[in-house]
Amino acid sequence: MSLHIKARREFGAFILDCDLALPLGGILGLFGPSGCGKSTLLRIVAGLDRAPQDRLHWQGREWASLLPELRRIGMVFQDSRLFPHMTVLANLQLAARKGKGRWQPEALAARLGFSELLGQPAHGLSGGQRQRVALGRALLAEPGLLLLDEPFSALDRRSRIHQVHVLKGLQQESGIPMVFVSHAMEEVSLLCDHLVLLAAGRVEAQGRPGEIFARTDLSLASRDDVSVMLDATLAHYDIAEQMASLQLGEQLLRVTMDHAPDESGPLQIKVAGRDLVIATAPIEHSSLSNCLNTRLLAMREVRPGQTLLQLALGEQILLARITSRSAQRLGLAEGQQIYAYIKAVSLVGEG
Repeated sequence: MSLHIKARREFGAFILDCDLALPLGGILGLFGPSGCGKSTLLRIVAGLDRAPQDRLHWQGREWASLLPELRRIGMVFQDSRLFPHMTVLANLQLAARKGKGRWQPEALAARLGFSELLGQPAHGLSGGQRQRVALGRALLAEPGLLLLDEPFSALDRRSRIHQVHVLKGLQQESGIPMVFVSHAMEEVSLLCDHLVLLAAGRVEAQGRPGEIFARTDLSLASRDDVSVMLDATLAHYDIAEQMASLQLGEQLLRVTMDHAPDESGPLQIKVAGRDLVIATAPIEHSSLSNCLNTRLLAMREVRPGQTLLQLALGEQILLARITSRSAQRLGLAEGQQIYAYIKAVSLVGEG
């Protein structure tokens, strides 16, 4: 099931020009820096921004001329837009009348973590509380498509990651297709089945999040925070040393953690390109202890003096950012064996 959209908007020097098919079924991510057109694209899909030349084809019909209220599309804005004069529960109950009764307001509030707010007036909530309530309200209406415009932006990191896991489960239960806008790599990696990368008003790439983040030919590659997400499993946790041994294919990575990670399923770790030290031979007599044996797939100068290396780690990809001077000094060549020493790792999904 795909949503075909063709639209163009001009805002001074900025031009949004999209002609694409969005695969809907799970959770689709729209990713890119602020000002690249993500929110505008959502508003076009929702019918809040319409133009005669738009084309919007979904479920065998043309939607571009339909008014927003005729589209059965829900949208959660960053600013929540609750009815301020009503209590939280009344906001939820109003939305539930439009749904089919899959969830009860009180039960859904418990899952999203705001049961204690049900009796409070909406105008007295904090920004993060309003965002959680707005998400619950949108889900209770059970729309045919749910658009989410950075719905966790007002939450702290631990709360954002928790809400991502809850939302993933709710989507799988309901089957409601969702489009999720974010510029947070962790959120889209954990949540999204497919990712559309926007840059300067145009679609730069589409694919699975891991595939997009591992490429060296996209605008993401020139960012200071260029990173990849790796799938791992817990091999061992040492309580005395507070050290977890993570299995990446046939290799181990040791990570300091103050508690054992969840063993119930696969883990994701985030490795920034700037946190890798590259060597063509093992380094001795050093505090660097995490060494992964990799193979150089490609290298690209992503900006003057900075080279990005794409390294094969079994079936996964690492990215390492080094100076172009270092790349030349080491005499790097595609296919070469590379020793990648990792200075820092963060476990995705942990606060």
